[in-house]
Amino acid sequence: MATFANILYDDAFKVILTAPANRELLIELVEFFIPGMKIQSLTLSDKEQHGLVLSDKTSIFDLFCTTDKGEKIIVEMQFSSQKSFRDRMLYYATFPIRAQMNERMRELQGRSETGSRTKKMDYSLNPTYVIGILNFKLPHVDGVSLEGGLISRYDLRSQDGREEMTDALHFVYLELERLRWKENEKEKCSNLLEQLAFSLKYGHLLPERPEGFEDKLLLDFYDATAFANMDEQQLTKYHTVMRTELDIIAQKEFAREEGREQGREEGRE
Repeated sequence: MATFANILYDDAFKVILTAPANRELLIELVEFFIPGMKIQSLTLSDKEQHGLVLSDKTSIFDLFCTTDKGEKIIVEMQFSSQKSFRDRMLYYATFPIRAQMNERMRELQGRSETGSRTKKMDYSLNPTYVIGILNFKLPHVDGVSLEGGLISRYDLRSQDGREEMTDALHFVYLELERLRWKENEKEKCSNLLEQLAFSLKYGHLLPERPEGFEDKLLLDFYDATAFANMDEQQLTKYHTVMRTELDIIAQKEFAREEGREQGREEGRE
């Protein structure tokens, strides 16, 4: 029996991070990925109220949060590489930006209809952050810009990178496939970033929390993913989504094998 949950799949990730008992872990993760941010409270927003869904009512990303200061944060777990992934993340980021503008337009409309003195449209935006935890590598021109060889960051700047156009949009990606160490090399992790990446990638394969992984973020991570700490409802949700993920993997593998066999048959003919 495994000791810890596997949260590399997005639905399993949501089961763990949306549990009320794990709200502090979510705050710690956000503050880790966005240095200098201090969050007093973090609200998981109702995606349907904000139109953050596709036409079939399925949410388009994993977690959408709002801080006590009004910053909007999207947290996305992505297991498999996807074509135009960064363009998809840019598309996701437009939803909270448009939601802010729509809310202000509704306020102006309401003031106008009630005869109140109207103000000019305010186009200032609360910052939107997109945090991606990726079980693959993104393509880069070189690795110089990668923090610790694992994190890539993007925002809106002048071509020479010296001047920020706006603080309204930021992207942060942790690329787990770039971790140099394997499952049996936990002792080689030399800093918190490597220990966190190791825990996200291999934690579900470990019998216990690795010795030396003592930062509060890591303590809370292993507490949150330990099956022994989950109630019956959370365990049921986790096992349900994992069965679904395994079914999808099996279906894809079967389709690939059928394709290979068809290719071999056509080759023989």
